[in-house]
Amino acid sequence: MKMEKSMKKLNLIAATGALSLIIGLLSFTGASAEDSNKNSGDNKSNSNNSIQEFKGSGTRSHGHPISNSIGAPAAGSKEDHSSFVSNDDANAELNWQQWNNVNNKATAKALNSLASNPISYHSSGALHVYGPAVQIVPVWVGNWGASQASKDKKANWNALLGNLVNSLGAPGSINQKLNVFNTNSLYYLNSPLKPALPTLVWSDLTSVSIAATGTKDKYGLISVSDANVATYIQSGIKGLSLSAKPLYVYIGASDTRLSSGFGTAYCGWHAIGSVRTPNSLSNVPYIAIQDYSSTVFSRCSQQTTSPNGNVELDAMASVLVHEIDEALTDPDLATWFDSGGAENADKCAWTFSTPATTAGFAALPRATNGSKYNYTSNGINYLIQRNWLADNLVKDVSNGTACALTN
Repeated sequence: MKMEKSMKKLNLIAATGALSLIIGLLSFTGASAEDSNKNSGDNKSNSNNSIQEFKGSGTRSHGHPISNSIGAPAAGSKEDHSSFVSNDDANAELNWQQWNNVNNKATAKALNSLASNPISYHSSGALHVYGPAVQIVPVWVGNWGASQASKDKKANWNALLGNLVNSLGAPGSINQKLNVFNTNSLYYLNSPLKPALPTLVWSDLTSVSIAATGTKDKYGLISVSDANVATYIQSGIKGLSLSAKPLYVYIGASDTRLSSGFGTAYCGWHAIGSVRTPNSLSNVPYIAIQDYSSTVFSRCSQQTTSPNGNVELDAMASVLVHEIDEALTDPDLATWFDSGGAENADKCAWTFSTPATTAGFAALPRATNGSKYNYTSNGINYLIQRNWLADNLVKDVSNGTACALTN
């Protein structure tokens, strides 16, 4: 009964978000002021144009790391300290994750002092930060009907993931204290171009799942390469009209696996692609996450219980927030990252409390089934990882980091 009431509440929230989208975002032109200045000519978009083509790039971000990524990278391995990795290079991805883990040890520091290894702004990217009006569109891939006994699994995922975004309300600005996405606000305020803070709306426009095809891996799952992700997104969004700047989210069912390292090196990633309409071309970020059921992928979850009755969903809610944080602040993989190539959410991965210690985690509130949570949105509980604040001032004294759950 409690979940039924929650779902009804979420449906109302989704409807409100959709109404806000229709009323408030129809003026979308596809390129923010900084886009227009940086990329003239064909890097514009028209709200009346339908999507003809979506293409990914040959690189993606370093992924959200798996838990307990132990060990040092092998001598001579690829430890590229940029914020990106070449598509499908699973070894380079794992090596970077290991390097980043080894070289970012916690050191206690005074509150509001300058944190070690700060994040910094780079001006080489095409987009800088992403906005101002952003429509997040999930693309569902694989057999969602068979991935769990409940035929409503995809609807449940859509409601609980979408709730995190639509909790911003209308018009959905991230400029809301105590909201999990407000941790990104300083990246806009501290950017030289001073772009407007973005608004976010979750819109499940691709409600029909796209069948996954291809060879199966050693786990018996359909392999989805980095390039395949963009192809599936193309299938899901072709013909959609752009009413705001899109941010696409590939969400694979548990009969699929992101083959470049899901569960063995990362739990999700983001990249930049391009959307072509009849008379325009725009740079667009996109995200890849997925459902999972095999125990080999358990390193993408902090706990084996769930405040919402679905461990995989809870894990991916945290990964989704992580990737949205990075897609907003480093959409082109060339804007905000530290000297080792870590983006804002990378720098706080697998930390859920202040202090980021076992004792700190133990002190978090528990759901009735004993699972931990640290964030509540519209009455729904989540366990969400923290994000690094752009001012680089210490918020967690025990670790000397600028990591915070909300701002």
